[in-house]
Amino acid sequence: MRKIILTMLVAFAFLMNATAQDRTITGRILDEKGAPLSGVSVLVKGTTLGVNTDADGSYSIKVPASAKTLVVSSIGLQNTEISIGNRTNINATLKSENKDLQEVVVVGYGTQTQKIRTQVASVIKADEFANMPILSPTQALQGRAAGVNMVNSSGLLGAAPNVQVRGSSSLLGGTQPLYVIDGVPLNDDVISGQQGGSSGLNPLLDLNPNDIESMTVLKDAAAVAIYGSRGTNGVILIKTKRGSNNQKTRVNLDYYTGLSNPTNRPTMMNGDQFRTFRKDYILARNPQAQVPNFPAGNFDWVDAVLRQGSVSSYSLSAAGGSEKTKFYLGGSYFTESGFTIGNDIKRLSGRINLDHEISSRIKVGANLSMSNTNSDRIGVENNANAPLSAAILFLPYVQPRDSAGAFVNTGFPGNVLAIEALNTNNFVSGRTTGNAFMDVTLIENLKFRTDWGIDNVQTEERTRNVNIVTPGGAASRGISQNRKWLVTNTLNYEKRLGNHFVGALFGQSFESTKFDNVFVSAAGFANDRLLNVSSGSTPTNTLASRSAYALESYFSRLNYRFKERYLLEGSIRRDGSSRFGSANQVGTFYAVSGGWIVSSEDFFKGVNFMNNLKLTASYGTSGNDRIGGDFPSLGLYNGGVIADYSGAPGLNPSQIPNPNLKWEETNQVDIGLSTSMFKSRINLNVNVYRKRTENNLVQVPLPFTTGFPNINRNIGQIENKGIDFELNTVNVRTNNFEWNTSFNFGYLKNKVLSLPTNKDEAGRDHLVVSGAQRAIVGFSRNTFYMIKYIGVNPTTGNAEWEDKSGKPTILPVAADRQIVGSGIPKFTGGFTNSFRFRDFDVSAFFNFAYGNKVLIQGLEFTENLFTGGFNKSTKVLDYWKKPGDRTFAPNLASSTAPIFNQQSTLQLQDGSYARLKTLSLGYKLPKAATDQIKFIRSARFYVLGQNLFIIQAKDFRGPDAEVSASGAGIAQGESFFALPQARSYTVGVNITF
Repeated sequence: MRKIILTMLVAFAFLMNATAQDRTITGRILDEKGAPLSGVSVLVKGTTLGVNTDADGSYSIKVPASAKTLVVSSIGLQNTEISIGNRTNINATLKSENKDLQEVVVVGYGTQTQKIRTQVASVIKADEFANMPILSPTQALQGRAAGVNMVNSSGLLGAAPNVQVRGSSSLLGGTQPLYVIDGVPLNDDVISGQQGGSSGLNPLLDLNPNDIESMTVLKDAAAVAIYGSRGTNGVILIKTKRGSNNQKTRVNLDYYTGLSNPTNRPTMMNGDQFRTFRKDYILARNPQAQVPNFPAGNFDWVDAVLRQGSVSSYSLSAAGGSEKTKFYLGGSYFTESGFTIGNDIKRLSGRINLDHEISSRIKVGANLSMSNTNSDRIGVENNANAPLSAAILFLPYVQPRDSAGAFVNTGFPGNVLAIEALNTNNFVSGRTTGNAFMDVTLIENLKFRTDWGIDNVQTEERTRNVNIVTPGGAASRGISQNRKWLVTNTLNYEKRLGNHFVGALFGQSFESTKFDNVFVSAAGFANDRLLNVSSGSTPTNTLASRSAYALESYFSRLNYRFKERYLLEGSIRRDGSSRFGSANQVGTFYAVSGGWIVSSEDFFKGVNFMNNLKLTASYGTSGNDRIGGDFPSLGLYNGGVIADYSGAPGLNPSQIPNPNLKWEETNQVDIGLSTSMFKSRINLNVNVYRKRTENNLVQVPLPFTTGFPNINRNIGQIENKGIDFELNTVNVRTNNFEWNTSFNFGYLKNKVLSLPTNKDEAGRDHLVVSGAQRAIVGFSRNTFYMIKYIGVNPTTGNAEWEDKSGKPTILPVAADRQIVGSGIPKFTGGFTNSFRFRDFDVSAFFNFAYGNKVLIQGLEFTENLFTGGFNKSTKVLDYWKKPGDRTFAPNLASSTAPIFNQQSTLQLQDGSYARLKTLSLGYKLPKAATDQIKFIRSARFYVLGQNLFIIQAKDFRGPDAEVSASGAGIAQGESFFALPQARSYTVGVNITF
């Protein structure tokens, strides 16, 4: 009994002593403005003991007697260490960290802050392209993000640009990024290609740039793998504007108007020059020849088809919110007339975004955008009825009207003045894009989200050619519908345990797209006033097609952070696509990334000039499924007129099946450094990457004897290596003056690693990309493979080319072709300087490209010495006449004169350029003035110029260094009578009520 009592006394004494050593500390954590901070971590340093603050910022924590320091931390705020001493009540105020580091960035299926993000992404904010006269948001990408190369296919309004993120990741498949707006992946097929060329219309033509808050370009595998089969070419996340809780309604009015002209216009011979030149050419070839009597007179066709363009935009929006509801309403009307006759566009669009908190656990919302775009179209490249193309080709004495003033039929080319005045060539598109979602907090830290989205596009193309242009008349009508719907369900869990943070995302999605197309045409109209296709006496086409595509996906992302300085993230996605063979319909894509915030380490605290330093690395895979339409793996058949057997209906095979067709897959490794210095006055991001694509989706040509032109197969490897560099600096910042600079560039080396055996003249495996480009093992995908032009020999007057042995020749052959450059720039980027002096602001933005070639194929016509059927450039008037002359063109009597214009490097130009893309000057009404006008909160007036000047090779011959005849296609850097870019001047006002 005594032992029991003694043991109890000892235990009681030990317990009392332990209790005396422990104590409870309480307090409140506030922000810099004195507001309570909830969810702040209060941790005993060196232990796992920790608590989070309540809604009023208060906390209570039991600490041992040995505890010396409390660590107080929260995302977006500076960590604070507080000595405990003998205190039992400890309050603290947390200061905000660098706002740039705490900026929330949209990522796949969520958001992250810049500081903890291990993914590589570039963010283009709305203020970077605000008030710019841009028709499509893709135009705002140019020069704004390192590693993103956006090339306008031409100056045609609405033409599809070529956008590439970190290079061409596919040999002959799709190379354009995936666009996602508010969580809805968009239909991004080229929606019109009926104009004689392959550029088509921009798939983002219906989106209003004024509704956009930001665009985030996801570049590395860690960022894009969550999108699996569609992430190889990068992902561009578009976030639209929203209201704010407890905000009074703000109404914003944006208006601008302006004028435009071409940045360049061709210099063609006038009537007198042409007649003299043709006479000299004919007599030089044969002094005894009878020179024809060329018609007298002169008509400047180029001047006739060019005009002063105009643009106007009206945008009105309202945003605000109550305690539980926030909203954004926006509407705009945009109209533009290009500098070429017949090229006009009008767009009416509206958007509504709503968010509502039903309870503390349930939130719902919806985004809806509707637009209608009406285009008066003209032909694009490789179309003799395109106004500028025809104007360049017309003989300068051909007249568009007879003596009575009526239009005449000019034969070939067509009378483009009559075509644009009398014909109908309209394109109308309507688009509805949106989604509805619900967020539910199931339990603490666990949220469920369901999201239902649509993207429906309907287009209609109408043409009607009158009798004077097309004898008998002709008409056509095409209607297309592309309807997408999708559902996405996700579970998101986030939990902080002391120094540890764990986040997990699990999701499932399903989407389906159906495409329908009907096209009819007819000829033979009794009267030009009969406009409908049904009025034609002879049907010429009756076509209808339908296709469908479905994608089912499961995905997950895991995040782990320790002490907010060691970062780890992994993602995986499994896609099942209807496009691939039965044996390979499912593909799995993954990524892992890590980061180390070096500046958070104790040993770094003495580095005062650097407030942030982060190192990141990632590796992962992504896919591509864009080739051969929706049924690339199936055997297909044609029916109707194509399969007519002497009047009997039938079917004929049109595509060979390939059940083994599978995903094109890209693996990518990235190493990055991010730093902020001198209180975030200097911010630098550098990333080095390597992308390698295997199992490329290619339409492989087949022998003629098979009866099929090609088959879809997986072949070859292609690699992109590069560096992305982004630098933002605050050079001067005072109360009255501020100067900011932004600079970015991307270095890219594209190389084909392997191809099936298909030897060229030098024994290298290759694939033909276009008539002038090849993908060659060891070289870029867009390698120009052409005869090399040397120049005119000043002694003989002969034009000379280089043969396969490197010697001059006056009679080159196809076997003399060689590698002469690439259509892919080595460097691209942009440079912006912004200044503010009191209420005035000035901004200048340059974009540039370096190291690429551009093929101006129209020069094969305008510099053709032989034919007299088309007009010629004044450049060929500089021809050789006597020994010692150094001229552009050869002796007209030379045997090389008739072949002078054959395709060679004579038409291949240096595509490097630097362009002053925008220059703006603005004035903001001072607050004292707006206070006098009770209903106006702010007002800014501005003038803006675009494409004001360009720096390029002095001997550049062509409409523009920035061209891509195939638009979003694969033959990068080729042009055939493309329109130059427009030089525009606009004035505008932005008023907030």
